[in-house]
Amino acid sequence: MPARTLFVGLDAVDPFLLERWSGEGKLPSFASFSRDAVSFKLSNPLGTIGAGVWNELISGRSCGRGGVYLPARQLHTGETAPRPVELSEFDPRAFWTVASDAGKRVAVVDIPQSVAPETLNGVFVVEWGTHDRLFGERSLPPDLLDELRTRYGDYPLWVREWPRPTTTACDGHNGTLEHYEQLLDDLLAGIERKTDLLLDVLGRDEWDLFACAFSEGQCSGHQLWHFRDGAVDGHERLAAGIAMVYERLDASLAALIEAAGPDATVFVVASHSFIEPTGGRQLLPEVLVRLGYGSGQGASAKARSKIPPSVRRLVRKVLPRGAAQTLQARAGSLPNPLDSPSTRAVALDGDRCGWIRLNLKGREPHGAVEPGAEAEAVLADIRAEVLRLEHPDTGEKIVKHVLRADDAFGEDHHPDVPDLLVDFRTDLGDLEACRSDRVGLVRAPVQGTARRTGAHPAVPSYLWVAGPGIESGAPSRDGEAVDLSATILTQLGVDRPGWVEGVPLV
Repeated sequence: MPARTLFVGLDAVDPFLLERWSGEGKLPSFASFSRDAVSFKLSNPLGTIGAGVWNELISGRSCGRGGVYLPARQLHTGETAPRPVELSEFDPRAFWTVASDAGKRVAVVDIPQSVAPETLNGVFVVEWGTHDRLFGERSLPPDLLDELRTRYGDYPLWVREWPRPTTTACDGHNGTLEHYEQLLDDLLAGIERKTDLLLDVLGRDEWDLFACAFSEGQCSGHQLWHFRDGAVDGHERLAAGIAMVYERLDASLAALIEAAGPDATVFVVASHSFIEPTGGRQLLPEVLVRLGYGSGQGASAKARSKIPPSVRRLVRKVLPRGAAQTLQARAGSLPNPLDSPSTRAVALDGDRCGWIRLNLKGREPHGAVEPGAEAEAVLADIRAEVLRLEHPDTGEKIVKHVLRADDAFGEDHHPDVPDLLVDFRTDLGDLEACRSDRVGLVRAPVQGTARRTGAHPAVPSYLWVAGPGIESGAPSRDGEAVDLSATILTQLGVDRPGWVEGVPLV
């Protein structure tokens, strides 16, 4: 048997589209597999942090404990500006390193947000064909990647000469129909090429664990979401683009399951979902200034909010640097508000939600808020006021809930985690304005990321497990993202170490 346990990650493949298209007969392989599988919803306490889900799935540790929640750009304790997480700050421990240490033979190919361990009882390839390239291609043994590249070439999206460089495979195009068509062609070709590569590696040994992932669902969802179901008239092929990607992934899943052998236990994870980006988080910087927690105070801050952004940018260009920074500090518009000791709380880019961090004494370089009673009072005030924010046209509340990191992870959570997480509603259309008695009216346009028209909502990951001894057709039940590692290790007969927080689901 080529693989005792097969894990296939479908990065950001929408589980609702999987269910819909399986029912319509477009995904026969997944439909057959899921009928024989038991399924689980895998939530996490910070469901609002989509970028941290892969770290939780593969490590069995919550991102609130590990501290990596937005690898591309997050704030680090002791620093005032967000930056990418460095390789040395990633913990390489994952369910496959535990299995390897227990003597199991393992193969790992292109799992998102994974880093190569120093040694492994098997093979490891990362970032040959992933959505993001955080650190570049690597393999164990080191010459394996060159061998595979000689045989299968490079991943199509990474060799495409898009108009601008990017660390994300699909973000560099210029938004023309020609480039959207090329993107779709590259995604389909990438699935074919990766499938051949995976089948090659799978057939090289008798694996106790073979783990791999496809990222084309991530790229197609971000870039082609606005074309789906004919939402843009006259572009039939692009309207079917996401479905075409899913159909190609369906065929690849069938090939891998067949190659793994009839006695393999198969794990399939769909990690994210997609919606149209509706915003909300871009309102928070101004809201905090209006509440008196930004660097700006008094008349300067009030005047700033009435000046159009284009005029503010012009003023920054014509003023000397020192004078511009002084004015920005007084007006509450510093690029890095934590550079100012008068800042008491700052809004961070929260991927799909809003993150708020206190400028805490002893934690931040220019701390302004005392830990203890003062910090508790500030958090309570901000939380209450954010929950009062209303849509200016309808009067409906625009925030679903505000979660404290202490409540999600306990008081011993990693210090890099934001203090408050603001989950905005997604059923009100674009949230480009809000109001409350204390804040007044705030307007800020929805800010897209690159050319992405699909964003991640706060929904759980989905897991399907099928194989010998697995009760098929059992009703779906809930677990957590950190439970995946414990479940795979239990299936392999390997004791899970103390740092794995999850529990076995099967």
